[in-house]
Amino acid sequence: MSSRHLLTVTRPLVAFNAVRTIQRSIYTSSICCNNISTPETTQNNNVGQKKEFAEAIAGKFINQVKKQYHNTSTAEPTRYVQIDNLPSTVTKEDIMKMAREAFPNGDKNIIEVVFLRNDEFNFKNKCVVLMSDIEEGRLLYDYANRRSVGGNIVKARFLGKPNSSPPAIMNPLRRPELVSVTDYESASGRSVVMVGFPKYAKPEHVEGYLRSKNFFPVEGVSENVVKLETKKQSTVSKFLVKFDSESEAWRCVRTFHNTNYHSYTENAALKLQLSVAY
Repeated sequence: MSSRHLLTVTRPLVAFNAVRTIQRSIYTSSICCNNISTPETTQNNNVGQKKEFAEAIAGKFINQVKKQYHNTSTAEPTRYVQIDNLPSTVTKEDIMKMAREAFPNGDKNIIEVVFLRNDEFNFKNKCVVLMSDIEEGRLLYDYANRRSVGGNIVKARFLGKPNSSPPAIMNPLRRPELVSVTDYESASGRSVVMVGFPKYAKPEHVEGYLRSKNFFPVEGVSENVVKLETKKQSTVSKFLVKFDSESEAWRCVRTFHNTNYHSYTENAALKLQLSVAY
């Protein structure tokens, strides 16, 4: 076959293959074009995906909270609400504020607040609130449980039974050092815990020291200065001093806290630590 005839046959074949290639390219391009997104559609898709992701996470979180709430609220509601994991600096006013936020005039429906202490009179970071009725106890529980107080996430739970009497629940919780014959709650909030005096110090030594600084424990009350228990290995003593008012107790704390008591017997300066006892 001559070269001229071969060229004549090859040209149609090349043209045919070129057409097939172009057709395939056009088909592929059309598919790709259908899948190409503009910047606007891409942004919308991203927003939609982020929204769906956020909704899914929020849904899981809400379900988990509901599950936890259900698990912690199985106890039968009562008038007695114990609040755990309180900060060491908590006061009765913090609890009253929590009750006010739980429902209108909630603080006015609190009968008593007892802060729990161990045998050495150290605060156990717990308190028990006695409400006027069961429904108010439930409202306080619903609001207080897992609430942040002073940086701590507190937990609440019910004590006793719906028909439990206040003396049966509250009396064992009160420290006898704070109980008065005329008013079992009278010493709470107006008493000061003083730590740092020499081990041998007695109540009359502490009272004399305070009087020399123009601080006068409550008059006409037996044991207005009480020596508290300490650990056997402790080198200092601890006292509870009762005053006429809460403001006087706080004035005492502001005056003596982190100051030095000079013990001439031991020839040492002992640092005093004070706090108001509720």
